[in-house]
Amino acid sequence: MSPKTGSPRGETSAKGVEKKTSTKGQDVNGALRRAYESTVDETIPQSLLDLLSKLD
Repeated sequence: MSPKTGSPRGETSAKGVEKKTSTKGQDVNGALRRAYESTVDETIPQSLLDLLSKLD
């Protein structure tokens, strides 16, 4: 065991890695959620609605 890490062959603890990943994951999840919500809330331009009505 390595005296610095307390694990064999100097491997890092998975707990530290999980904390960093979950914080970054939360940031990414939040950014994606905000992007999705802003896209859903956008109004459809009248010109696009006119084009869609021509397909009927």
